[in-house]
Amino acid sequence: METKTGRTYFIRVNGEMVTTASTTAENSRSAMVVAVATKEEFKRKGLATDCMIKLCKDLLAEGKELCLFYDNPEAGKIYKRLGFEDIGFWNLYRYE
Repeated sequence: METKTGRTYFIRVNGEMVTTASTTAENSRSAMVVAVATKEEFKRKGLATDCMIKLCKDLLAEGKELCLFYDNPEAGKIYKRLGFEDIGFWNLYRYE
């Protein structure tokens, strides 16, 4: 947060952090959404959706464009319900 290149939002249940959503590579025009996660026993309760809604509303209110990369079809369902669209596919290669 001090460098203003990322932020983390989370939801607690009974004092325990159970879901989170963060950004990285934030600048004045855009932000990359990362680290969206929910503890197993709290999945499918809408918590990740609620956390993402708050994060995305705040970023959009600041005039930022959002992007994310994901490789989890279940997470993709959440992102698409929130209005994210697939625009392409990425591969990572490691050169040794």
